[in-house]
Amino acid sequence: MEAIQGAFGDIIWGVKLAPLWLKLGWEQTLARFRRTVLGPFWLTANLLAIAFALSFVFGALLGVDWRKNFAMIITGILSWGIAGAYLSDAANVFISAGDLMQTMKLPLSFHIFLMMFKNFINFAAQLIALWVVLGLMGLGAVPTWELLISLPLVLAIACLVSLIIGMPATRFRDINQTILFAVQLLFFITPIFWSPSQMGGKRGAILSLNPFAHVLELVRQPLLGRSPSMIHWEWGFGTFIVLSIVAMGMLVLYRKRVVFWL
Repeated sequence: MEAIQGAFGDIIWGVKLAPLWLKLGWEQTLARFRRTVLGPFWLTANLLAIAFALSFVFGALLGVDWRKNFAMIITGILSWGIAGAYLSDAANVFISAGDLMQTMKLPLSFHIFLMMFKNFINFAAQLIALWVVLGLMGLGAVPTWELLISLPLVLAIACLVSLIIGMPATRFRDINQTILFAVQLLFFITPIFWSPSQMGGKRGAILSLNPFAHVLELVRQPLLGRSPSMIHWEWGFGTFIVLSIVAMGMLVLYRKRVVFWL
C-alpha cells in the first residue's frame, strides 16, 4: 500500500513542481540557442527541408502536384515530433539527469515533465512556422477545436511512454540502442508522409494496429482543419488507459531503484 501511495505521490509531486520544470525547461531551451538570431526557430529549418523534399519526391513518384501533399506531409512530420520522435530522448531521460538525481531529491515525473516541456517548446516554435508557410502558400486551415483535447491527450501519452521506457532503459542500456532502431522503423510504418488510404489489404490492416498512427492523427487532423475519426479517439483514450496502468505498476515496483541504476 505504501508503494502505491508513493507512486501516486510521485506524479502529484511532479505536477506541483510545474513552476520549476517550466522555468528550467525554458532556460535550457534558450541556452541551447544562445547567441543565435532565430533561436528555437532554427528547428523549423529541418522541418521545412524534410517536408519539401518528401513532397517533391513522392509527388513525382505518384504523379501528382507536390503542393497537394505538402500540407499533409509537413503536419505529419510536425505531429510526429510530439507523438513519437521523443522516444530516443525518453530512453535517456534519467541517464541525462543522473547528476541532478544524485544530488537533489526530485520525483521521477519531474524529469519526464521537463523533457516533454522542452519538446513542446520545439513543437510550438515549429507550429508557428508551419502556419506562416502554409499561409503564404495558400494551404493554411483553421485548426479545429478538437486540438484543445487531442494535444493534451497526446502529451499525456508521451509522458507515460517516456516513464515506461525511461526506467528499464536506465538499468539495461541496450534498450537505448533498441529504441533508436524502433524510432527509425516507426517513422516509416507510421503514416507520416503517406496516407493510410494508399495502403490497402492485409498490410493496411496490420499497420492500422500501430497506436502511434492514431495518436499522430489526433494532432494532424485538427491542424488540417478536420475532425479526427472516432477510431483515432478510441485508440487514443484506450492507449492512455493501458499506459497509465503499466506506468503506475512500474512506478510501484521500480521508483526507488532508478537512482541506484545510474
